Amino acid sequence: MKFTSDIRFAPDDEYVCWCSCISKGEVLRAIQQGAKTIDDIRAVTGACTQERCAEKNPRGR
Repeated sequence: MKFTSDIRFAPDDEYVCWCSCISKGEVLRAIQQGAKTIDDIRAVTGACTQERCAEKNPRGR
């Protein structure tokens, strides 16, 4: 499984939420569309809703 060690430099199609398979680009689009908090991002994208990223994320977080 390939991933960028520092998410700031990851391409937009790389997962940032591994439990819900949400990409960096999806999160950035949610922010561009007005999401201001993590709760807003969760509501728009479904990211961080299964609480399994620490288990599935190859970055270990």
